[in-house]
Amino acid sequence: MNDQHSQDQPTIAVPAPRDESAANDAGFGAVVPGAQAVLWICLFSFREMVRRRRLISLSLIMTLPVLIVLGIRIWYEGPELSARMLLSSLSYEGYIPLLVPLVCLAVGASAIGEQVEEGTIVYYWTRPISRWAIYLGRLLAAQLVAATLLVFSLALCFVEMVWGKLEVITLGFLQLYFGVCVLFVVGAFVYTAAFAAIGTAVRRPMLPSILFAFGWESLVSEIPQRIQEYTIRFHLRNLIDTGQMTDQGLSGFFFDLISRILQREPVPKWQSALVLLVMLSATIGLGVWFLRRKEIFK
Repeated sequence: MNDQHSQDQPTIAVPAPRDESAANDAGFGAVVPGAQAVLWICLFSFREMVRRRRLISLSLIMTLPVLIVLGIRIWYEGPELSARMLLSSLSYEGYIPLLVPLVCLAVGASAIGEQVEEGTIVYYWTRPISRWAIYLGRLLAAQLVAATLLVFSLALCFVEMVWGKLEVITLGFLQLYFGVCVLFVVGAFVYTAAFAAIGTAVRRPMLPSILFAFGWESLVSEIPQRIQEYTIRFHLRNLIDTGQMTDQGLSGFFFDLISRILQREPVPKWQSALVLLVMLSATIGLGVWFLRRKEIFK
């Protein structure tokens, strides 16, 4: 069948209960509204994802920046390094190029594609639910898991930065911290949507996902001029306030050198925000399109 209804509904027949009251009790027969279905699937999937063993490994990896901040607090004896500069450097050079895509790849590539390949995604079809609702519910759960890991790791770093030095808590530092938290949530949503679309489109998504995250994103984002703007990493970095990073410290020389090489007009922050929104919408749309045309086998 080629009509829209056939694409949204599973092709696997589910046996109906004997009578209408049993159908209502068992949850069969009634059409689940889209928003309600997305929320229900998201809550169920979030609980399932946080129980996976891979989350333990991800949690251990997310302690790396915490250990870096601890090491700097204990052993760093160079020029004075402000908490604001440390937070900017850690976000720009550590989280965005490495940890954000790594966490999103781990939870996003398998969010939908894994259940499609195993056939377990049909368990959501005990009631007539559109495939787009299934996709959005699973995706939203994966995005929340990734964002939670990133924000919690940054919160631990924040505590270490201010522990015993409450005078560093200024309005500018708090603005930077909360801004980076929001940025990590945005990055988690965009990257996870991209990896979820890849995981839905191809049978073995890890290799293309790794090539995208640490091949395309790493190489293209370092090429001078406008070609950098074809990466998610560039626009996430562009939204970080790096003004303090050109002073003395870990990254001063690096950023001074890069600024001389690039020799180009800066990209407005509103433009980066708009590009990220377009990327998020496009990858979600592609993922839904891939799932609606996927043949599901149990």
